[in-house]
Amino acid sequence: MLSDKETVKLTTGLVAANEKEGDYRQIQKELEKIGLSKTQAKIYVLLVRHRELRIQEIAKLAHIPRSSVYESLEKLYELGIAEEIVDDSFKRIRPYSLGIITHGLDEKLLRVKKVVADLQKLERNNALIPSDQISDMTILRYYKNRSGARQILWNSLKATDVVYVYSDWSRRRYVGMKFYENFVVESRQRGIKERVLINMNADTLKSIQTYSYPGSPISRTRVEDIRVLDSKRVPIKGDTVMYDNIYAHVYLKNITINGFEIENNHFVNTQRSIFESLWLTAIPIIEFL
Repeated sequence: MLSDKETVKLTTGLVAANEKEGDYRQIQKELEKIGLSKTQAKIYVLLVRHRELRIQEIAKLAHIPRSSVYESLEKLYELGIAEEIVDDSFKRIRPYSLGIITHGLDEKLLRVKKVVADLQKLERNNALIPSDQISDMTILRYYKNRSGARQILWNSLKATDVVYVYSDWSRRRYVGMKFYENFVVESRQRGIKERVLINMNADTLKSIQTYSYPGSPISRTRVEDIRVLDSKRVPIKGDTVMYDNIYAHVYLKNITINGFEIENNHFVNTQRSIFESLWLTAIPIIEFL
């Protein structure tokens, strides 16, 4: 028979566990309200609880067939709130934070971002600060997780001239396929042009051969605007974007996406000059195709 102390301890533990279960159930209901199916919401909450799971583990914990797991995960991938990690001989599924879900659930937010970007441009054109002082100002902004990477990319749509890019060709991994397709559509509508410097490897070459052709939903860069640098001479990690007076960078640290923007005319002009010098010595990607 349990002592009074043991009974209190056990009861307290059960109450805490029930309260936690109640929190998860409430989160699941809220996810259903904003567009996820009951199964999709259940799987997402399981992923959040366990950090990462294999397919068979999800099926067992959710008490649903594996076919239903695959079907639901496709939607979570599309929304950018889950990712498939290949490790040795099996795959694991890892969730992204709830803060990211807004990008995938409501495409109207993309149009809102366009309006915000245009307003920011208008504000700059009507700034009360004298232009000679603006050029000397330095503003540093930090970003984190997939939502931050998306914001950095979307900000580059404000570019008024050619966008200069150093890329390890991982944008889709940072922001998700659905978001990137929308980003490319918006980029085309705005007539954004870019020059891209990359390091060559088998995966990058295959991706360029697959997606960088006219008509592809994610073909933003013409092949004639891509050139290759020797990785031993200039190793490229992450995605660096330069336009107007903005220098932005997105990179992975372990499994966390980090990014920042530096807004300063003098700094960006220097970095742009370095890029242009490297561009002249780089090899056109078309020679590898």
